Amino acid sequence: MNIGRVISSLVVAAVLIATAIDAQAQKAPNRRSSGVASLGEMGCRRIGGMGGYRTINEDIPIGREIFRAVAYLGDGSFLGTGIDRDHPTKVACRLAPVNAAPQFKTLTLSFGLREDSSALDGSVIVRLSVYKDGNFYGEQTVSRGDKIRWPIDVRNTRSLALETECVRPRKNSDSCPLIWVVEDILRK
Repeated sequence: MNIGRVISSLVVAAVLIATAIDAQAQKAPNRRSSGVASLGEMGCRRIGGMGGYRTINEDIPIGREIFRAVAYLGDGSFLGTGIDRDHPTKVACRLAPVNAAPQFKTLTLSFGLREDSSALDGSVIVRLSVYKDGNFYGEQTVSRGDKIRWPIDVRNTRSLALETECVRPRKNSDSCPLIWVVEDILRK
């Protein structure tokens, strides 16, 4: 047997093993703890207006900080401008499978308006309303530079609806910017 082949085979095997170990180590910090889920995994569906709840993974500026956005609410399509004044974005998300008991206790929702949006000026106000099993739960308004962190009690909740409204659009416009979600964590 050629000793050069044996050595090169051992080097290749060592590189493959080191690559596999490195890949496993990089995945470990991203693992979610048991009993935690993302609202984006719940199959949210548009129930009115334009756009919906779109999951993403993108750095965005809110105020004077950078955050990792996990989703946005509104019409972010190529032709979409955000949230139309006359057509609020409405989505519903199933929190419990059909014929199963609700399992989550809290939803932590953190969101804001993207600072570098062309649809944003100092006068813009957007409202996010939450409905639990079709019943109004509460609302938050957000404007330029705000980052809202909203813990929501979802015990015994089978579905959650989110509705965005363009309360005050930018000047000379009929729309508001998208709501960018930087945290949508469900906990059991």
